[in-house]
Amino acid sequence: MPIQENTLVNAAVHAGLIEASALANLKMQARRQQLPLLELLCKNGRYPQTALYRAVAENRGLAFYEREDIKVVTRYLDALNAQILLKRLFIPVQVGEQLIALTADPDDKLAVDTVQRTLNKPATLALANPLLIEALLRDHYGEHRNQFNAVSIFDEIMKESYLRQATDLHFEALESGMQLRMRVDGRLQHYDRPINKALAESLMSRIKVLAGLDIAEQNMAQDGGFAYAIEDWEDLAPIELRVATLPTRFGERATLRILGQGTANLTLSQLGLPSHLLQPMQEAIHRPYGIVLVTGPTGSGKSTTLYASLRELDAARLNIMTVEDPIEQVIEGISQVQVADKVSFSKALRSFLRHDPDVMLVGEIRDGETAETAVRAAMTGHMVLSTLHTNNAVSAINRLIDIGCPSYLIASTLLGVLAQRLLRRICQHCRYSYTATTHDLELLEISDPDLQLHRGKGCSHCMGSGYSGRVGVYETLWMDKQLEQLIHQGASEQAMKQYAQEADKLQTLWKDARQKVLEGITTLEEASTLYQTS
Repeated sequence: MPIQENTLVNAAVHAGLIEASALANLKMQARRQQLPLLELLCKNGRYPQTALYRAVAENRGLAFYEREDIKVVTRYLDALNAQILLKRLFIPVQVGEQLIALTADPDDKLAVDTVQRTLNKPATLALANPLLIEALLRDHYGEHRNQFNAVSIFDEIMKESYLRQATDLHFEALESGMQLRMRVDGRLQHYDRPINKALAESLMSRIKVLAGLDIAEQNMAQDGGFAYAIEDWEDLAPIELRVATLPTRFGERATLRILGQGTANLTLSQLGLPSHLLQPMQEAIHRPYGIVLVTGPTGSGKSTTLYASLRELDAARLNIMTVEDPIEQVIEGISQVQVADKVSFSKALRSFLRHDPDVMLVGEIRDGETAETAVRAAMTGHMVLSTLHTNNAVSAINRLIDIGCPSYLIASTLLGVLAQRLLRRICQHCRYSYTATTHDLELLEISDPDLQLHRGKGCSHCMGSGYSGRVGVYETLWMDKQLEQLIHQGASEQAMKQYAQEADKLQTLWKDARQKVLEGITTLEEASTLYQTS
């Protein structure tokens, strides 16, 4: 059975999700806005309702499980009555070798008794999100209720994505219907509400209508976008989304990129750039001409860094123009152009030159024409900011050469390259210290056997992951006369990297990540992925 509202609220207060002193005011707001109290609590605190159930588990000293933690055993479910399980919302599952009675209510002793009596095995009570339990049961028994239509379920999905601070939504077609996964802090999480075949088709149509796509076309990839205002949350600004659909074996899938996501007012100093990297970056973007590149894979925060760079500039004094695909954030006082069929990056750049710009931002350098146009613009007295997809800073130079940009233009215009990644931050609510192992010390190149590192235990604030939010780690390469000469000579990437490190012109990703580990901002497990990257 579902937990009573008071139990969830009290557990949330105990876990620090809600301030006890604010509870009376929140109850009054819920009545005034005609919203369920739990929904308002989650909206104000910006955490999903499953965090409340996890808080109850913490308060009662019970284990809390997610989908990936458990194994559903068919013979267990076949031995029990489907209607009883669905009515009381509990399910027998296996965790390791242990039989678990997974329930949504810690006071439901009948769940444990029923599982033990029917299966003739000892069982342990544990908690889970009721949506997960229902989804698992309906998947097994093939009972899917259409209690939600496509309009209401999409609104629920958008609420959940906002609460989890997701950056991407993956609607993936399955033989039985659809699964939805949300990318949070760079990791995919399951959304547990069941979506059957009929609802999946309606949901795809809903997304395509909102994005202005052809709902009759199901055999071709389509792209679009829209702004979505969550129903009943009038005080929340509409959420900007970019949509891509694709036909797959069991039907269409859609990927929704959520734009902005809390980065709309960030400056360079707020991104996590250490001071010894921040100052030269600020100096570079204030130069009257030249090109500065930001590199990294998709989802590494390149656009956020470029927007933060633009906010460092005086838009009232400078003529700043951008060409983007898509425009992710609107910045007052700047002319922003959206790439379209008739407006490519290179065409927009050439047009910009006739509008007397001081600073130009190119969303991405994808081809030789765009690269050459960008560096020629930099050579003729303009500051150009852009992105590239490369693994590190030095490889950006060879990437430009590979796509056809003359090396002499690169050498004479490139000011520097900033490479970046995003690592998960340790949750500050469950952060704890431990003594570094011998392997940790070897990786960090530190001999102190008493070195203390940090990680997160997992709590209701971080949904049990031990992480909350992300921080940027950066690598910078700044040009000098010798590097220009090496580019002119067609030197190898390794030769340029070796010189830059010896001349202290290159600060690597690993060096920055290592420092953030020692400061207790992220874990060595997160940072170690960059050990061989730089």
